[in-house]
Amino acid sequence: MDDAGRSDQGGLHTSHRGITALLAWYGSNKRDLPWRLTRDPYAIWVSEAMLQQTQVATVLPYYLRWMARFPTVCSLAGADEQEALALWQGLGYYRRCRMLLSGARYVALHGLPGSALEWERVPGVGRYTACAISSIALGERVPVVDGNVERVFARLTGCFDLKPVLNKKAWEWAASLVPADRPGDFNQALMELGATVCRPLNPDCSLCQVSSYCKAYEVGRVAELPVRSPSPQTVPLSYHVWIPVCDGLYGVRQIPEGEWWENMWEFPRAVLESDLKEIVGEGEVLACGGLRHSVTHHRITLTVSRIQCVVKSSDLKWVTEEELLQLPMPSPQRKALALVRKAAGSLFAGI
Repeated sequence: MDDAGRSDQGGLHTSHRGITALLAWYGSNKRDLPWRLTRDPYAIWVSEAMLQQTQVATVLPYYLRWMARFPTVCSLAGADEQEALALWQGLGYYRRCRMLLSGARYVALHGLPGSALEWERVPGVGRYTACAISSIALGERVPVVDGNVERVFARLTGCFDLKPVLNKKAWEWAASLVPADRPGDFNQALMELGATVCRPLNPDCSLCQVSSYCKAYEVGRVAELPVRSPSPQTVPLSYHVWIPVCDGLYGVRQIPEGEWWENMWEFPRAVLESDLKEIVGEGEVLACGGLRHSVTHHRITLTVSRIQCVVKSSDLKWVTEEELLQLPMPSPQRKALALVRKAAGSLFAGI
């Protein structure tokens, strides 16, 4: 193993028995997941979109609700963006939802792609998703590399490279291994191994069916791989959030394009409370507490208040409790509402 960043094509390349062992392990140990019970490209596409940067346990209920409401690509293509966002809310990374909707409209017009290259022409579908769909649903012999596969590759071959070199080598490595007869199973087996056994922390090498082919395991350096890239500097941000109430209605506004969660709905938010007064107007303000959340490397603090408005500001959309529940709102906004509900008691019962 070369600490300078070079690795040979070791690992599973040392024996086809390693690939056979991996596939056998996957057949006996794969998790029972709904998207593994179908070869419908659309269903697999939805799962891959939801699983990006999100754990399986979190995705499962969202996937089931989504497929119940939008069982086909055409049913999604005809959906309103607000409805799709409302169904997605709480899952995060809302750009994925918008791109899935945009892609569905493209496919409804042009038909389902028949290869990974064709899938990459669909808006929002990158190389990873295209190859995942094509190998699993269509049986195309193409590799799939996500973070799990990168980690398995780095450890099996003893690769100390950083991204993007690591990613490039992992794609080349995976492409050279994919069997023609079971490409989808092989790709899923590698990802499953990384997700459940070859984990980032505390990997269970004793259960790994290919540990005998692993260079990092051989020399006791599994925990060192893959080498982590330097973390970006944390950026702190602070906002005031007011939840306006007037005549039993709640004031919200649509988030402008170009901001996080664009086109979803939020309660008025600003760095300075004086700016909120210009938006909301006069009223009795009740401080309700604060909360924190993260977006990428940003650490955001929200100071939350309820304001009983004298008049309804024309800068806001005023909705009933029932309408509020139907609007797509980011998770931090729902949490802000929960703080107000706790402070105000029965006034917000039912939200």
